[in-house]
Amino acid sequence: MTTTNEKIRRRYEDGESLNDGAPGNVTTDAPANAADTVVGEDTDVHVVTADGTNTVDLSNAETEGREVTVVHKGGANTPTLSFADADFVGTGPSNMTAAGATATVRNIDGTASGWVVVATGSA
Repeated sequence: MTTTNEKIRRRYEDGESLNDGAPGNVTTDAPANAADTVVGEDTDVHVVTADGTNTVDLSNAETEGREVTVVHKGGANTPTLSFADADFVGTGPSNMTAAGATATVRNIDGTASGWVVVATGSA
């Protein structure tokens, strides 16, 4: 039987994927200038190195109750992460322009426009 510590060590030492459906999945992305950054269906934390303005695409993760934290990791060309208000009940988080900024969002009904802002933070 493999222990949790062994699984975590193997992930980091052997480069195994963190996307296994379990809570705590962290993904990283470095999209091209002005490209969307797509949140995976089982991602819990989505860390983005932005290039220009990158829009956060939540369409793959639109499951009722799904909560995702997006983290701005800096980048080039005045790095900005933006959210489409059409994805949200009300409005989405403000554009994130500084490394360390975070936005946690939750889908309340399993639809593309069912996201709400749970929390935001800054570095």
